[in-house]
Amino acid sequence: MLNIYLTNLGKYNEGQLVGEWLELPATDEEIEAVKARIGINEHYEEWFITDYETDCDGLTVGEFDNLEMLNDLAKAIEEDAERAAALLYWGYSTPEEIASNIDNVMYITTPEGFESEDFAIGYYYAEECGGIEIPEHLKPYFDYERYGRDIRLDGQFYTAESGAIYENVA
Repeated sequence: MLNIYLTNLGKYNEGQLVGEWLELPATDEEIEAVKARIGINEHYEEWFITDYETDCDGLTVGEFDNLEMLNDLAKAIEEDAERAAALLYWGYSTPEEIASNIDNVMYITTPEGFESEDFAIGYYYAEECGGIEIPEHLKPYFDYERYGRDIRLDGQFYTAESGAIYENVA
């Protein structure tokens, strides 16, 4: 969820607080309707964001952030909140950082009932990606967990509340 309070900058500079909450993502028509209601027109062309609400811990929205970019970010969060949460976990906090890096977050296919996150990462890299070739008769002896721990040391991984594991491949 991302809601912003869009404010008429010209009216604000004249001493009036004229604004309205806008829930993102929104259609172009919804955005234009809010702008019209707060008096954004040929006389008052500029707006800014005076407040925002989000359920994405760590996300910060600036006064003059690009509205189209914020709307695209809200769509991305709505479509895949776990990938956005991974970026926030890794320290990305501005809408620009999240929007430009969301495609770098890769879901790691995990085996059923994996023993630990390190096991899942090790299994994924050994079995799904072909990171190493383990002969079938040696697989019961291979330590996927230690292999995954070593991989984790060189990368950025995030485990969502659902148990899904994501990697930053940037």
